[in-house]
Amino acid sequence: MPASNSKASSKKRIILTLFITGLVLLVMYLLTLILPVLTQKINKGNEEETVKFNFYEPDFDENIFTDEKYMSLIQNGFLSYDNGSNSISQITKDNSNQFGEEVKLLVDLVYSIQNGDSNLYNSYFSEKYLSENGKKENFTMQKIYDATIIYHSVEAVSSKAGNYTKYIYKLKYKIYENNGTFRQDIDEDAKTQYIVITDREGKLLIDSISTAKYK
Repeated sequence: MPASNSKASSKKRIILTLFITGLVLLVMYLLTLILPVLTQKINKGNEEETVKFNFYEPDFDENIFTDEKYMSLIQNGFLSYDNGSNSISQITKDNSNQFGEEVKLLVDLVYSIQNGDSNLYNSYFSEKYLSENGKKENFTMQKIYDATIIYHSVEAVSSKAGNYTKYIYKLKYKIYENNGTFRQDIDEDAKTQYIVITDREGKLLIDSISTAKYK
């Protein structure tokens, strides 16, 4: 092989090596910029996300109803009900009975969150749920607003354990100045939860809460 060809081939190898090295270094540099930003951990099994947020300092002695900013957010009500066909109604503990027992359960659940009543909150869950997830620990009063309960579906279930009715509802709400003692998967903006209610244990109780979608 002529010396000129050998030199040309060697030069090409050097250029290719430098190109690959530069490309690798560029990718590594881009990763150092991107990775610190990616704080989300996606659980592909149940489609739930965990995101790191900067929460407000918890104050277990705070009475949220003395917070003028929060009160301005809920002055026209903070909870509504959508029967699944975009028929929206304002709903409170006083009028929740007219929407059905399962809706009343969810209204009471939301009020227990707002009032920071962990004992009452835990009482709305089935033994099945509590055995799988445990009880909710103490949390502060939560400054909930823009809350909506949305009807999803109802189903008669027949199984070896017996016959029961399963209701599925969607629940979404925002938490003003979220301190993370109740929810750490949102900062303030709403994220839809799917709530399964059944009468499997003899009365209506919540069997599951998830951000995974029901089809």
